[in-house]
Amino acid sequence: MNNLLHNFKLGCCIFIALIASTTLTGCIQGVAAERFAYKDVNPVSESAIKAVNTKFYSNFSMGGWYYKGAKAINGTINAYIQIPSRLDMNQQDQKNYLRQSICPSAATADFWRALDGIPLSVHIYTFNKKFTVYAHCENPTV
Repeated sequence: MNNLLHNFKLGCCIFIALIASTTLTGCIQGVAAERFAYKDVNPVSESAIKAVNTKFYSNFSMGGWYYKGAKAINGTINAYIQIPSRLDMNQQDQKNYLRQSICPSAATADFWRALDGIPLSVHIYTFNKKFTVYAHCENPTV
């Protein structure tokens, strides 16, 4: 009976180790695939980041929302806005709000031309950039 219990525990440990190694291998392959997918992405120009910073700094110079700058990540410009508290909407409604009210409109054609086809995402967060809600802005010139 003791030997049977020992074999059962050993079998469980082997099974858990096999599942963990398979999951880890999948994660590693996913990261490698993501890096490969962005391998051929052109770097974002400083002038494009400057255009985004200029646009958003002027829009958020007063009030409780603070523009915290743009970063180029994997060929996309990410603009970050810190807000004082969470919006009283579900996540999908927040994304729609960002697209409709925060993303630059088609009327700002000069702005969109300055981005030269580089994708733009707008992120909002309350205290930590790791926890953002974001939306991809539609570029009307592409």
